[in-house]
Amino acid sequence: MKNIVLLLLMNISILCPLAAQMSWTADNGNGTFTNPLFYDEFSDPDIIRVGEDFYMAGTTMHCMPGLVVLHSKDLVNWKFLSYAFNRLDMGDEFRLANGKEAYGQGVWAPCIRYHEGKFYIFSNINGHGMQVFISDNPAGPWEHKNMGGNIYDLSVLFDDNDKIYAVYKYDEVKMIEIKPDFSGYVEGSERVIIPAGNAMGEGHHIYKIKGKYYIISADYSPMGRMQCARADKIEGPYETAAISVKETLGTERVHWTGNVGLGSSIPEMGFKFKISKPFKDNMGCATLHQGGIVDLPNGDWWGVSMLDFRAVGRTTCLSPVTWEDGWPYFGLPGNLGRSPRTWIKPAVNVKVEPHAPYQRNDNFNGKTLLPVWQWNHEPDHSKWSLTKGKLRLYTLPAKDFLRAKNTLTQRGIGPISSATVTLDASHLKDGDIAGIGLLNIPYAWLGISRINKNLIIRWYDQANDKWMEASSKPSSSQPVYLRITGNFDEDTAWFSYSLDGKTFTNIGDSVLMPYQLKTFQGTRYA
Repeated sequence: MKNIVLLLLMNISILCPLAAQMSWTADNGNGTFTNPLFYDEFSDPDIIRVGEDFYMAGTTMHCMPGLVVLHSKDLVNWKFLSYAFNRLDMGDEFRLANGKEAYGQGVWAPCIRYHEGKFYIFSNINGHGMQVFISDNPAGPWEHKNMGGNIYDLSVLFDDNDKIYAVYKYDEVKMIEIKPDFSGYVEGSERVIIPAGNAMGEGHHIYKIKGKYYIISADYSPMGRMQCARADKIEGPYETAAISVKETLGTERVHWTGNVGLGSSIPEMGFKFKISKPFKDNMGCATLHQGGIVDLPNGDWWGVSMLDFRAVGRTTCLSPVTWEDGWPYFGLPGNLGRSPRTWIKPAVNVKVEPHAPYQRNDNFNGKTLLPVWQWNHEPDHSKWSLTKGKLRLYTLPAKDFLRAKNTLTQRGIGPISSATVTLDASHLKDGDIAGIGLLNIPYAWLGISRINKNLIIRWYDQANDKWMEASSKPSSSQPVYLRITGNFDEDTAWFSYSLDGKTFTNIGDSVLMPYQLKTFQGTRYA
């Protein structure tokens, strides 16, 4: 197909406490920080320190490129460093091919480690086993090895005896030894180290601290919390304690799409959604859970963990860690298990200017896309290009928005943000649609369609299966400006358009952005 769409500019504006900023930063500029570290999704965080540098890895699900690595000098201000891979050659589902999809699948709960001059990221890829990515430099490139096995929600320890262990599984915690060349697992080494029923959950993080073994995990039943197990030997026996409980940092539970979950098929247009209202008296899985701990050069300890932040999805929070009776509690002396929303920054010997982790606006003048972008599944690389400050997206057939290949996304940013695209639709042919959308289930979009040779501005809301056409008729010779404004603390968004780039007209109703477990992500601009 030769039909093309030209996206000239992507502009993201974020309304946040510091008006001069173009994006949220947790650093308040006065020696304190305010959670979350990023007001956009960063789930399942794992963290390490190498010298005076901190590195963090997080889940990226079905998005490409994947397995993101961030870098920081002070634990508060982070910068994008690398992705561990650009693509996964693991079947049609990762390419939205032949009716298959990988929503909510792919990379889950990575573990980042450093050992003898090399960086490692371990992660389960659902249905394909444990993967390891290895590099001499955390900025990449990364070597990929598929180790297979049913090793999930894992953490890895390079022990003092030169053995490498992985702990994994939900509730019943297992351990297995990894071969030193990462070609597989040591035969006969698998064993249960914590039997089921001991309140251990998932998303494990294992450490050896002052001769003792610690495993931190998250348990969502009966409510989200962080649990810690410790033992003198890696095989146990372990004793356990809750180290963070009932911490929501003041957030309510999200709007929830109750009838769309993992394993569900993609909802068709006209699907009847069951969407719950948020309620304040049930903490559910929204509480602080699943994360790791790290020490500072001065001996202080800090922890990262994730918290459901409404339409944004799961985002990362930073907590001081207090050791008491040999347990690493998240929180402060006298208030163990509860993390402050605002607190004093970690004591490191470096001054860092407040900054956001990504540059979000893109004029497409570079040779590559900015790293803030991720494709929804693996794209068809023959059907897009960057040329002279323009992103060209070639049209591809799709049944609906969720099945459309070459959809480029950014995470939604809270508390309130807007995304604007400048669109040249002059090359659209009859039946083509291009525009800006909210990638979620239910989804919504605002685009340009060519119907009977005429360009038409159209809006669609899947939650209510509702269409609307604008009265304004764009000209093929002029660009059209499309905008989404999202209030991610209220789970609502609205669309607008402009023919001159100055005056914007709202179209359609406000759109609800509920959280759901099919994509297992917050709402994304697309």
